[in-house]
Amino acid sequence: MDAIADRLARDEPALRTSRDLWPGVQQGTGSGASLFIGDQVGIALFTPEMAGTRDYRMALLAKPGDAVVVRQRSPDFEAYLADYLGIRRVRFLQAQGADPAPVAKQCRTSPALFAPLLELLRAAGSLTLHGYLVTGHLWQLAQALAAAAGLPVYVAGPSPRMSRRVNDKLWFWDVAREIAGPESVPPTAFAFGPAAAAGQMARLVRVSGQAVVKVPDSAGAAGNIRFSAAQLEGLGTAAMCGQLEQRLRAAGWEGGYPVLVGVWESGVEKSPSVQMWLPHASEGPPEILGLFEQRVQGREGKFAGARYASLEPETEDKLTADAMRLGAMFQKAGYFGPCSLDAVLRRLPSGAEQIHWIECNGRWSGVSIPLAAATGLMGRQPEGIVIVQQNLESEAPLGIPRQCSILGDLLFRRGQSSEGVILLSPPHPLRASLNAAAVAAGQARAEALMEAAFERISAAV
Repeated sequence: MDAIADRLARDEPALRTSRDLWPGVQQGTGSGASLFIGDQVGIALFTPEMAGTRDYRMALLAKPGDAVVVRQRSPDFEAYLADYLGIRRVRFLQAQGADPAPVAKQCRTSPALFAPLLELLRAAGSLTLHGYLVTGHLWQLAQALAAAAGLPVYVAGPSPRMSRRVNDKLWFWDVAREIAGPESVPPTAFAFGPAAAAGQMARLVRVSGQAVVKVPDSAGAAGNIRFSAAQLEGLGTAAMCGQLEQRLRAAGWEGGYPVLVGVWESGVEKSPSVQMWLPHASEGPPEILGLFEQRVQGREGKFAGARYASLEPETEDKLTADAMRLGAMFQKAGYFGPCSLDAVLRRLPSGAEQIHWIECNGRWSGVSIPLAAATGLMGRQPEGIVIVQQNLESEAPLGIPRQCSILGDLLFRRGQSSEGVILLSPPHPLRASLNAAAVAAGQARAEALMEAAFERISAAV
């Protein structure tokens, strides 16, 4: 792992050095206050409208004296955090919700946001910045605060260049293939233009019947465009190029290449995800926090929830071993912070199981935030957890007070409960939705709690 990490850093020095370019800023966590920014804008194809209200999830990690910046404040959700979860004495700030600029950039350029953050830093003596996705904007904000206050500021995440690389599906495919072996990743091609992409699509469709084109740095299936043999039948290269670019642009793609062209896997039984924390290399090896099974929906495989994985011992051992090797390499190349590795588990015609690594989420995620929040609220990692993130059948919005009324005694109450349902973010403002986690002393009990929650909500809407 050392040799691979050193080679990557030698070929691209900014993987390590770009974290050292910010005077007054250190990578890691300090002993003072924390600032949480859950904004997803900055991930390719994500707009403020797509991100919705899920930037509030990071608020569940806040402690007294911390600050949280969101695009649209929800007094009802903040009251829920205080009344049910005991998250009090946290300062909430509102950015410009419709502004396409990332919230971290707004915090640096808007006096209305920068001034209270500077005040927080001066009062606490140091400030740690936690971003859902760590980008150059977060590091620039850290530098601006450090310069203005003359006090230390920390960034709890990777360097901007390292963040960009680990979240790039093509970069990850290349690295996973080298570390875990050529059979550990699906057939994949780099396409540097529309004609090349069309040619690769035609080839893969002939072999497997379906192909997928992915925007390499997108997330949550936002940039996954799936093609079947029937859709491409009889099309020439020009027509294929036109159809591909039309669908990519409809998803928000701005024309950048390369794109990933791969096989849409058949025989997929599960979508496991390895949740990890990568400390500084000097502080110890990568830590595996849990193995999860993701639930995905739709043709493109959109994330809809997760639970602890139930896997064969050999499969679990293989996933863990591969993840530790990949995590160790990332760590030695300069990565710090939360990280999750996603795979698919296929059943081959022979009956054997095959693991294919798909992508790395070099950031917080829809699984790691609830897991960290539950651990903090309970004082220990839950033995059972189920996470849901989905729209409900009713189109009418279902606000936080109504959700609390419906769920009643199922809700987790800090200091009073040993189990229950935790609401993770406000619902979508225009339609009924639920983003929640059920936690309990065992997985079966957590499943039962979430099932009961859905029964109550279904009966009420």
